[in-house]
Amino acid sequence: MSRSKEALVGVVILASVIVVTFGTLWLQGVTLAATETEITAVFANVGVIRPGNPVKYRGVRVGRVREITVDPGGELVRVVARIQEDTPMPADAVAILAPESLFGDWQLEITPRDRFPEYRYAQPDDPDHLPGYAIPDISQLTATADRISADIEILTERVGIAFSEETARNVASLIDNVEEVTQRLSELVSQQAGAFTDVTGEIQEATQRIGEAAASARMSFDQVGETLSREELARILEDLAVVAENTREFSGDLDETGSELRGMAARADSTFARVNVLLAQVEAGDGTLGRLLQDPAIAMEVEGTLQELQLLLEDIRENPRRYLRLSIF
Repeated sequence: MSRSKEALVGVVILASVIVVTFGTLWLQGVTLAATETEITAVFANVGVIRPGNPVKYRGVRVGRVREITVDPGGELVRVVARIQEDTPMPADAVAILAPESLFGDWQLEITPRDRFPEYRYAQPDDPDHLPGYAIPDISQLTATADRISADIEILTERVGIAFSEETARNVASLIDNVEEVTQRLSELVSQQAGAFTDVTGEIQEATQRIGEAAASARMSFDQVGETLSREELARILEDLAVVAENTREFSGDLDETGSELRGMAARADSTFARVNVLLAQVEAGDGTLGRLLQDPAIAMEVEGTLQELQLLLEDIRENPRRYLRLSIF
């Protein structure tokens, strides 16, 4: 009997040791069926994470936290975890410590950095370690909320002191003044809008008049160009130039006959010189004659006068004694 009891006690003790061993290994995240690898992440603080808490990737449990130590420099906390070796790691992987449930359990989650780019991750010295960020726990949030509440209470007291009854009256008076100024500005804008409309109308009328004047000037220039481009006027001007040249030769011949003829020739030469200047001005479009060319009726009268002058000069050339009398003695 005693041996049976001793054997039963030994079996119970051995079973207890096996259960405790496997329980400890399970709590530490050690699995015998899969090959595991070790990763390290650094954090500024780790909240309430503990060894044995799960490690997840995209919500799937892939390992457990094994060890939590403070960096020798005292500025960072290193968290060592063991995960399944076949776990796919993103190129920009980071580690985030966050609550796993509402009951205070925490987890380490591996995620790409671009999923939470706004977090300020701790930067490791070793490139093989993952940058980490710990989401504030409920105690930190409570402390922050308490501090915000105190700040709001102080702000409320200061607002109550600043906005007294007198301040309210001043604000009401200021609002009334602003409304009055706004109304005056509206009236001024309306007046200026009317004045601007009048000025715009005057500018449009002036622009129309300038356009009409430009059109009239263009027509006048076209008429002058048409007049100057006539072949008859060009032929008349050429004839006048020939007449002037012949007159100069004739006055040179008469210069030998006496002082009276020389004076007459000088006067004729001066006259034709003026005629040449006048013709040059006419060709350039300047002077009274150039302006008179704009009127077709006056141009026709001038053309008739020039024809009569040409006939007169031809008659003088053919019958000089009819117009000139020479007395030597």
